[in-house]
Amino acid sequence: MNKISKIASVVLLFLLIQGCASNLMTTSQTGVIAPPDNDMATVVFMRSSMVAGAIGVELFEIVDGELEFIGALPNGSKVAYKTSPGQKIYMAYGSAADFMIGNIKEGKTYYSIVRPNWGTGGFAPTPIRSDGSTEYNMESSDFIKWKNGTTLLEPKTNANEWFTKNKDKYLKIYNVYWSRFQNKTESEKSERTLLPSDGV
Repeated sequence: MNKISKIASVVLLFLLIQGCASNLMTTSQTGVIAPPDNDMATVVFMRSSMVAGAIGVELFEIVDGELEFIGALPNGSKVAYKTSPGQKIYMAYGSAADFMIGNIKEGKTYYSIVRPNWGTGGFAPTPIRSDGSTEYNMESSDFIKWKNGTTLLEPKTNANEWFTKNKDKYLKIYNVYWSRFQNKTESEKSERTLLPSDGV
């Protein structure tokens, strides 16, 4: 295989891995995460790891078994998702699905790092604690790097059309992987749960 063919193969593989949702996002014009309204909350999903960096990741909120598209999250980016308070489930899909539970309080902003998960082959949306009680916390230098070193993205207007066409596919993915997530221990689930106190 000559050099040009090798380059073309690498580019094609990258495009296949990146997935069809990669063109659904645009850079925020302001780059600012505005505080939520008093009756709403914001969950900021960040991704910053060169490990599996070429794999596309899509984010969803699940309420009563229904999926809501949050956005696509390429490496080096973040998405600020405004939502109602209450009990929520968040799914990240990138070659496999993984989950974060949310106990969301109104008027607060929450942070999550979407990190590669060797156990599932996917990406784990992981709560960032405000009290420094875990490795992923707001007092760490990593959090400052993730917050300031990622680009804020927003869904394009064609995102809803794309999601309508692909919703059944992701609903099947959710059903398969959510049943597996139920096998986690209560301690493991607790590690994946955003607490009201994590909001700032």
